[in-house]
Amino acid sequence: MLETKGLPIATDYLGDEVRFIRLCYDSQGLDIEVSVEGCRAQVHFDSVVGFRMLDEGDLMEFWTECSLSNGWLFQISNGGWYRQEAKRSGFMASANLKLQEFLLVSRGECVSVFCEQDEPKVCWLKD
Repeated sequence: MLETKGLPIATDYLGDEVRFIRLCYDSQGLDIEVSVEGCRAQVHFDSVVGFRMLDEGDLMEFWTECSLSNGWLFQISNGGWYRQEAKRSGFMASANLKLQEFLLVSRGECVSVFCEQDEPKVCWLKD
């Protein structure tokens, strides 16, 4: 079994009180608004190829590396959703050499994202 490897992406705030507020996908990309310890951020992904949201209980194989104790935004470097999809003959995106995988984790849900950028843009919002 191939182990999932996730590298935390540095963000200004850490903590275990992470919640998703809003998720919006359109022709400009994918925006996910999160609350981290009461501070709000918008995470923007360009060139999105695909995304999914699952309950964190359905992604237990990620927990060793990608838990809230290590951060809330990760770049998946090995294994992960990509590994699962690459087993399917119909997964055409596997030929995309620019494809990156990211994972946002919260107390309730997790969002996996395939896109063609090095890192998402994180913008902290003022109330």
